[in-house]
Amino acid sequence: MNELSMSHIINAEAEKIQAFVQYAERSMSVKTKDYIQFNNAVSRFMEEITMEQWLSLNKLDRVIQLVDEHYNEGDSEDCDVEDKELIEEFYDE
Repeated sequence: MNELSMSHIINAEAEKIQAFVQYAERSMSVKTKDYIQFNNAVSRFMEEITMEQWLSLNKLDRVIQLVDEHYNEGDSEDCDVEDKELIEEFYDE
């Protein structure tokens, strides 16, 4: 996902949290168990978002490393076949 899409998803989650808090303030039927379940759901969601960002960063680091290795060799030719496959794999994921 691109960064703009990710920000919209996180914003939607924040709005969901606000709606839950407003509902809980008005309702006398929300129990501690409900807060804990809601908190766990939000925590799982944020962990998934964080993991997705970490994976994207890891992929970017691999591509940067390949490019650095290619140019540090002083080779002005195109990347070899193995490097091209790794770069294509990055863009396919």
